[in-house]
Amino acid sequence: MIALPRIGYLSLLLAAAIPTIASAGITAPEDPSVDHIDYDAPEKYLAIKDTLGTDSRISSLAADLRNDGSDLVTIQNVLDWMDQNLEYKGDAAYAWRNFDTVLDEQCYGGCADQGIFCGVLLKAAGIPTIWVKTMDVAWIHAFKENRSFSAWSGHVFLEVYVEGQWALLDPGGRMLYQDYSPQARILPGNRFAYHKGDDPKAMIMSLQWEEWKEQTTEYFSKLEDSLLPVDTATGTFLVANQAFVAGNSPYYEKLTSLAHENGFRVRYSFNGDYDRFLPMAKGHLFLVETHNGQPVVPLGFLEKYFPHSLDGLDHPNGTITLEDGTTVVFFDVDDPASRLVITAKN
Repeated sequence: MIALPRIGYLSLLLAAAIPTIASAGITAPEDPSVDHIDYDAPEKYLAIKDTLGTDSRISSLAADLRNDGSDLVTIQNVLDWMDQNLEYKGDAAYAWRNFDTVLDEQCYGGCADQGIFCGVLLKAAGIPTIWVKTMDVAWIHAFKENRSFSAWSGHVFLEVYVEGQWALLDPGGRMLYQDYSPQARILPGNRFAYHKGDDPKAMIMSLQWEEWKEQTTEYFSKLEDSLLPVDTATGTFLVANQAFVAGNSPYYEKLTSLAHENGFRVRYSFNGDYDRFLPMAKGHLFLVETHNGQPVVPLGFLEKYFPHSLDGLDHPNGTITLEDGTTVVFFDVDDPASRLVITAKN
């Protein structure tokens, strides 16, 4: 695994001519598959579909970034240019955007258009490239079990042919994994690879938001559970006197210490992803960082998972025990008199 530093344009890489960008027209949407890539013929993955951008613009920028001594430096050059010239704008993530759009607007909306931009530059610079769509394993389990989830959680990687072998590149994380097998289905971040291809528009990226959600729903509705790792959300934590902490640094550290001092073991501390963590806290001690009577957890989430828990804000020491056995403590970190009055049972 190589972390690619943010460095200036070095000098090295693949002595190959800049490929001609293929004119491919608009193709029909693909069904997700990982089995149709011809890894023994990397040269097939140099051509660029015309839906991905203008030949002359891609080739011109790629020529500036390409290094004839090392494929690694070319990748670094491309990532450096993107870091220095493109901004992240999350609201741009829900409509189709190719190289030209990203270049004109000088921004990307997420991993999909970031991956498209990076991929076409690498291809034009002489590095065979394949796009890889993934979904988070935790999201897949939640989806298949009809559990609530706060976001459609996936990621786009690139497979790149560098130094005579296929490697995995995460453009956003600037990580290159050279100890990599294209047959791997579980990728970094516990993400499941389910679709590989040479034409992102035909693959259907999250940029094509509604169509992508429809495709994703259909695919994972049929996916065999045996292909996935164990669903960790169904595990049982075999420890009595569990506690959960909702807070930000440095306050969550204080609340964690208080829980330990009173005989509790903190299973999770968190400051987001409430649909995941709040259900786990049911029946246990739940410490909530609070400032002058205002919890850091949005009130809507507290009422959703712990009805009437907000009554505890008016109780001594901010403590209330609910009918489901959950003890919620709104610990006011701005009040010097605040203390934890709950002690774990043996």
